[in-house]
Amino acid sequence: MNSKKINITIPEDNLKEIKEFCKNEDISKSFLIREAAAQYIAGVKENREMERKRKDMEWAREASRNLRDKSTSFQKGKKGYEVIRESRDRK
Repeated sequence: MNSKKINITIPEDNLKEIKEFCKNEDISKSFLIREAAAQYIAGVKENREMERKRKDMEWAREASRNLRDKSTSFQKGKKGYEVIRESRDRK
């Protein structure tokens, strides 16, 4: 893997905490920052995907509700969900 050197600016308190953590864990600051960045990016992507799925499920639920409310071509003008409930109740 090719590596590039970068400069970053962080508050002194954070740097002190990073140095202390790296010393205690016997890892480099570069390793810590690479891992932290990778985990952060993966978390953001996962959250976005979960939010997209949540919105898709919300849309499907609303579409299903709309279809259910419009369905009246069942016996005696009942709605589909009413027919299903009656069938379940008979069992």
